[in-house]
Amino acid sequence: MDVASIGLTGGMLLIVLGLYCLATKRNMIRLVLAAEIMTNGAIVLLVTFAATPLGMVNPAIVAIAILAIGIGGCVAAIGLAIALQAFRHYKTLDVRELKRLRW
Repeated sequence: MDVASIGLTGGMLLIVLGLYCLATKRNMIRLVLAAEIMTNGAIVLLVTFAATPLGMVNPAIVAIAILAIGIGGCVAAIGLAIALQAFRHYKTLDVRELKRLRW
């Protein structure tokens, strides 16, 4: 098994796992983690597609991947901060319960 097939399989597995968690979980923290797992799967696929048959990787793609990791961390921090404030105010992290609080 070569590195490209491992990268493709791993990236797709992470994306599918993230989609499954987004579809089935109700906890806000788990939803934020599922989105982060999907983002990391997309980054793995991006770097895998950027690799050449000689084993070289385009440095511009690596820079984009590092930037995406940083932005993903910021998005996760903001999502967790929103979850923390929702828990402090409403005493629940269940998104179905929070949907009922609309007008």
